[in-house]
Amino acid sequence: MCGLETVRALVAVRPDAVRRFFYGTDRARDFGPLCSRLAALKRPYRLVTPDELERLSGTAHHQGVVAMIDDTLPPHVTDALVDQWAAASARIVVLDRVGDDHNLGSIARSAAFFGWHALVIGRDDGGARLTTSAYRVARGALEHIPVYTDESAARFVGRCGRRIVTIGADHRGSRSIRNGAAPAGAAALVLGNEETGLSSDVRASCTELVRIDGAGMVESMNVSQAAAVFLYELAPARR
Repeated sequence: MCGLETVRALVAVRPDAVRRFFYGTDRARDFGPLCSRLAALKRPYRLVTPDELERLSGTAHHQGVVAMIDDTLPPHVTDALVDQWAAASARIVVLDRVGDDHNLGSIARSAAFFGWHALVIGRDDGGARLTTSAYRVARGALEHIPVYTDESAARFVGRCGRRIVTIGADHRGSRSIRNGAAPAGAAALVLGNEETGLSSDVRASCTELVRIDGAGMVESMNVSQAAAVFLYELAPARR
């Protein structure tokens, strides 16, 4: 994990997850308490050059800090968890084969900003995963919005049944996001692949399909941009 805000959020929420830590000279003062904690745990940390930070993180956008954590898979969605979300009137974001990890990070950031409760990604649908880039683009949001996996978005929509309203984001949707209030109870927003949109089985299973009306000069927006509009309009605070 790299990027100043990303690593700050990691250290604030789960500092013991850091296994190794590397930083540039301009970040030495920012992470003194973390280095002391790592020293007590006998975990390595050290000052390195910008070139080494780039090599460690795989990007030039490391902002002078890299933290290594265990690469663990998100927990699986269960029917019991869906029951809990339904009872709590939760707001869930679901990604249907969204393939770009930058988009995943950007969507997570918007979801956390607007107070959504969880993010669900597919395990077997070729969608993006929680990579270094996803964490960096999310700028700490992935420490505040839990991520779960299901077999696919279609499987999750099927689990929701009548317990959770499922809203598919589709530029051919029957109603505009501007028409009609956000659902009073639990709701899941399903966002489709960048090139092909929602898969056919998801489109057929969603409670409703909703569009964003534009000026008509282009057909649709980038998925992360569209997500921000939907996440605002359907946010828990706007029920």
